Amino acid sequence: MFLGLLACSGHKIASAQVLSITHPDDPAKKIEYFLEKPKGSGPWPAIIFLHGHQDWPREGGKDFVQWGVLDEFAGRGYLAVSISQPGYGGSTGPPDFCGPLTQHAVAAVIAKLHADGYVKDNRVLIHGVSRGALVAGMVAAHDPSIRGIVLISGLYDLPAYASHAKSEMAVSIVDSMKAETGGTAEAWKSRSLLYYAQDIKAETLILNGGKDDRTDSDQARRLAEIINAHGGHARAIVYPDYGHQIPVQIRSNDVDPFIERVLGR
Repeated sequence: MFLGLLACSGHKIASAQVLSITHPDDPAKKIEYFLEKPKGSGPWPAIIFLHGHQDWPREGGKDFVQWGVLDEFAGRGYLAVSISQPGYGGSTGPPDFCGPLTQHAVAAVIAKLHADGYVKDNRVLIHGVSRGALVAGMVAAHDPSIRGIVLISGLYDLPAYASHAKSEMAVSIVDSMKAETGGTAEAWKSRSLLYYAQDIKAETLILNGGKDDRTDSDQARRLAEIINAHGGHARAIVYPDYGHQIPVQIRSNDVDPFIERVLGR
């Protein structure tokens, strides 16, 4: 794994570096990620951004560069990193609906950041949207050193979701789940954060839209309840007036103070 992590190459898009490492599960596959450093010398607290599903073109983590997210958070004093999930951007696929290939890709990039000496005092927060929310939670459930997670508009119990698809969009998501995982109950359960919530030690903020036709806000609430019942610290916020796309200016009122409290600068 670590030999693969050392095989790193990169160039620049705007002010962010574009880097790649080999996948720890398959040396023939690569993981693309984008990195922007704050001014001054490190190490720094780090924020990892994980995208959701994207239609063509699947830009992966590059979206966070183009939207100015990495630049904004680097300006606040954080090491800002976005990762292209397998099958998106320059990361080798196929996508596996938040499964082991995707989880291990994210964990490998985090390990590389540590190996490069970029991360201060294990201060890592993962910020995931939609699919990225599920991946962020699963990575944190398997890595107790993760300091915080922000989960936005995610699914956390795939078998329950598949059995109660409530909209055309939900049916389409279930079709993707079947295509990318093989469609077995075991595969879905292994990707369902509610079954691993008791292992999450990271400070957790869970956001969901009350009108979301792609997720289930009850799963967001249940996730927070399980984490707290097992000694963790989680808060679920449901915005009653919004769907899957929660406006950034709305959610930032809750996300920004959370990041400040968990990571500092």
